[in-house]
Formats: sequence, structure tokens, C-alpha cells
Amino acid sequence: MHEVRIPGLSSLVGQATADKTDSGIILLMSPPGGGKTLFCRQMITDCLQSESRCIYINSSITPKEFENLFNNIADLKNLKFLNPYLMPDVINKEDGGSTSINDTKLSAALQEIRKFINDWSSSGPNTAEGMQKESASTINYLPKCVIVLDSLTHLLTIFEEDKVLKFVNALSFVTKEFEALALITMAGTQSGNESILNKLSSIFDIVLEIDIQKENDKVTRKLKLLSIKGASSKSSSTTFNIEEDGALEFETELTAKSKLSICGLCKAPILEEPEYYLDMPFHHNHVTIYQKLAGAFGPARVSDVGPSGVIDASFFFVDVVGLSDPALSVRRQIEKIEALNDMIGHCQIFKKTSDKRVLPTGDGMAIGFMLSPESPLQLGIELHQALKKYNEHTNKEDGSFLDVRIGLASGSVFIVNDVNSNQNIWGPGIIFARRVMDVGDGGHILLAGTLAESLLALDDKYRNIINLLGEYQVKHGQTIKIYSAYSPNEFGNPVKPLRFKS
Repeated sequence: MHEVRIPGLSSLVGQATADKTDSGIILLMSPPGGGKTLFCRQMITDCLQSESRCIYINSSITPKEFENLFNNIADLKNLKFLNPYLMPDVINKEDGGSTSINDTKLSAALQEIRKFINDWSSSGPNTAEGMQKESASTINYLPKCVIVLDSLTHLLTIFEEDKVLKFVNALSFVTKEFEALALITMAGTQSGNESILNKLSSIFDIVLEIDIQKENDKVTRKLKLLSIKGASSKSSSTTFNIEEDGALEFETELTAKSKLSICGLCKAPILEEPEYYLDMPFHHNHVTIYQKLAGAFGPARVSDVGPSGVIDASFFFVDVVGLSDPALSVRRQIEKIEALNDMIGHCQIFKKTSDKRVLPTGDGMAIGFMLSPESPLQLGIELHQALKKYNEHTNKEDGSFLDVRIGLASGSVFIVNDVNSNQNIWGPGIIFARRVMDVGDGGHILLAGTLAESLLALDDKYRNIINLLGEYQVKHGQTIKIYSAYSPNEFGNPVKPLRFKS
């Protein structure tokens, strides 16, 4: 297995947690003189030593300056350099260019990143050790990819802000698709970058900041952990020195002052004072979730979830409208469920997506897509097109007409084991999708605000089909923003749901 290493992280959260942090997006902020570029250099050097592949993106240096920066690395074949400013103004549309960014240079840079990763993923091992690993398990050999963007601040001085934000958002989906790790740097501190942070905060899994303290002629640098996904923001820090050769030397885990408890549910570090239940530490907001899971499935069957069992996914929730009508015979109800299952099973997006979770719900199903936030909406559109053909041979009078409502949302879920020891999922993401669906009527494809806004930022084509309905109060007094997806005579329902009118 290939490892990715984040300098200093083990001193902040412990070696076990640091070893599991091998994908997602990290933000590093630093004032002038903090050493953020040397931090990038150290991270790339460490990752290359563990046979990972790296991409270094910097819009302020030339290829020659790049070679000088990484003169400590003898072989650069597994390290690629990109300067978006130097990219051509033409993109290759055959490669599926991300034209939604609306900037040819940034789109070309994103294409090049995808090309590098695809080439690396399809290449064979280049060491004797790698050959042995491949023969034992090909999937374990696939190299980890690390993308370093140094820096976002300089990119914003060259390109328009909205285009840079779209580029970063698209980059976040690349990390999910390829299970890659990305480091993005910014000049300045948390308070100075508040505007940009507010717009991008949802994509960062870890936020770090370098702090410089000067006393007489002595300079002390600290790496501070400001936030980590799944934990409240309470800073912990570790000191480091910059050696003469530019290498970073961190306080070791053994001497680190901060020893963080690990949540009994999500297995993420607890940065605030933990809350205890059954002598186990939890994040405050995870105690109730654990109690509900334990009550429903039993404490012994709540999976040891960890990073691999806490899933961030996009959800598709569908049910058949009017299935509980007592006028419908049981045979007719079964026909409708079987027809729905068959249509979904024949949808292209369902067939070609391997990384998904499917949960039958009796009168429909819930599907969690692990990689792409676009997949739930694409499935909804395909299903409506299939329904249109199916209903050409049905009528409402005899109850054969098939109508469905669809709810889409994104969020985290936890893996639990059911009474038969089969893995099941439960959590906010799937619950939101159900609640959004419950607002709709027949023919509606409704989206929760977070997912809809991610799609609108991802590609301009969604602006023509995703429309804001407004805010709606769902169960427990929670107010959420709801959007509706429709295109006249193709899919969706342009009429506002009855619940919005009441």
C-alpha cells in the first residue's frame, strides 16, 4: 500500500489518525516567512519517498524555478509541475474538458491534472517490489496521488475570483473521484481570509495555519490545527524548525502537548472537551446519534466505522405515489414496485456506477452515490424519461399509471450492521433526502439546498433546470432550502408542491 504523509499532522492528532488521512482537501494558511512553500516541498518529498505520485501547481514560478525548488529530489518522473498561467488557451474537448469553469487556462489545467492521474493509474509498477505487490494484489498497488496548489492567493491575483472558486470546487471532485489528497495554501491568516473561507469552507477536510512568534533574534514557528471535519474547532499546535537544507523538523508525537481523544462513533479526533457515554468519548453531537443506533441495532452491531465507515455521499430517494391506496390490489402494488426497480436497474448511471449503496424501502428505494454529486440528479432524469415511455401503455383509471416523487440530498452517513449482520447506512444525508422527497408531489425531483448549490457551482448547465422553491420547515422544526429540477416535457414537475402552497 502507498502512503501519503502530511508534515506535522501526527504531532497534532496522533500517528494512528494521521496514517488514516490519505484523501480529501487540506488548507494551509501562513503569513509571510511562515514557510508554506517549504511545507509543500516537504510534503511532496515525503510522499514521493512512499511511492506516491505528486502534482505541484504554482502560478508564480517557471519550470526552471520548479526544478531548483525540488533539487533535493533526484528523480522527478513521479512529480509533475503545472503553472495555470502558462497553460494554452485551448482545451481538448475530447478529454471531457471542464468548460464550466469558463476559463480556458484553468480548464486546461484541470484536464492536465486528470490526464496525469489517469496515466498513473493505468501504468504498471516500476520497481521489483512493486511487481511483487501487483502480483499479490493489483488494487493495493495503485499509486496514491497528492495534488499541491501553492498558492490560492496568487491564483486569485491572476484569474477572476468566481472562476478560481469553480476551479477549486472542481478540484475537490477530482480528489473524491480518484481518492486523492490535495493541499491548498493561502497567504495570510484565518481572519484575513474570512471571505474566501466562507465560500470554500465546506470542501476542506482539515484547516491548518502557521503561526510565527519572534522574541529577540529567535523565531518560533507553530503549525496549528484549526479544524478537522467531524470535530469542533479548537486549536492545537506543534512547533517546527526549518533546517539549513529547507527540510522541516517537527515536534515528535512523543513530545507533543496535545493528545486528542477519539470519538467512539466516527473515530475522528475530538478537539473540544469530549462527552462520555458508557465510558467512551464522543463529540457532543454524536452522543445522541450513537444512542439511537445502539437502541435500534444494539451496541455490538454499531460498526467500528472509522474513516472508511463514515461515508460522505449524495443520495437519491424515491417512492411510488399512492402505493398505500386501499383501492389498489396487492398484485398491482407489486407490479408498480417491480416496474420501478426494473427501470432504475436499466438506467445507465445506475449500471455504470459501481461505488454506491442501495437500500430498498418497501415503496421505493434509497441510493447513495459515493463519488459524484451529479449522479442522483442524472438518475432522476433518466428515471423520468423511462417513466414517460412506460406510462404510454398505462392509465389512471385502472391504477396502472406509475407516478413517483424523488428527493436528493448530500451528507454523511454511518455504516451499521443490521440484525442479519448485513451492512446498512443511517445518518443525516439519507434522512435529508427522505425529508426533501416527502415535501414533493408526483413528478417532482426536489433537491436539498447544499446539493443543489454544489451542482450550480459545478456546471452552468444546471442553472437552466434547477430552480429555488424557497425555505421549508421539515421535521423537528428544522428549516431547509429546497430546489426543484425540471425541464418542460422532459422531466420534473414545474408546479410548486402543495405543501409550499399551504
